[in-house]
Amino acid sequence: MAQIPSSGPYTRCIEVEERIPHNVVDAVLEYEDEDTLLEESDLIFKGTVIDENEIGLEEYIDGELRNTYYRDIFTFKINKIYYAKDSSIKNGDIIRVTNASCSNNWIEGTIEMKKDKEYILFTEKSYDTDTVEFTKYEDYFTTDHWRSIISIENEDYYFDEVFTSLKSGAKEEKIRIDGDFKTKIYRKGKEFEKELEDLILKKKGEN
Repeated sequence: MAQIPSSGPYTRCIEVEERIPHNVVDAVLEYEDEDTLLEESDLIFKGTVIDENEIGLEEYIDGELRNTYYRDIFTFKINKIYYAKDSSIKNGDIIRVTNASCSNNWIEGTIEMKKDKEYILFTEKSYDTDTVEFTKYEDYFTTDHWRSIISIENEDYYFDEVFTSLKSGAKEEKIRIDGDFKTKIYRKGKEFEKELEDLILKKKGEN
């Protein structure tokens, strides 16, 4: 266990038992546009959730515990890679992805990921900081809490309105509202995946 310094800020990861899910909290949600989402993503893939766990982040100031934050960790089997900055990643690989909006502190509007379900994810590579060893628990994290998660149900794809290039011909599924936060979710059939691939190729180029 790392030594907690007696002065200054410090944060560390801890392993925790699953918390009571879906405690909705108020949050200021930052808007990511389509170009930013694509630009910042290091790995874009389709995969199946095969396991889920949770970690806590303990925040200390001058040696005193001030806050504990939580992250859900989803273990994915990669089924298809659309873009990978790391060329060593292959179909069939197992990776761990975290989402900071997790079941303990649920931000309304976040898409819940469930075991044995398939999703398309836009993710960023995890790196350790001076005070937090993230990579012990996660390989990647969602580029955006909810906009970077595309749900797949019965060959239909459910995606956020942030994907302005892909809305043509889609059906508006529902509107999510939480205070000042409001966003639309759209639904498309299996043609969506080819359109998404073309968009990624246009914005990110070949792997």
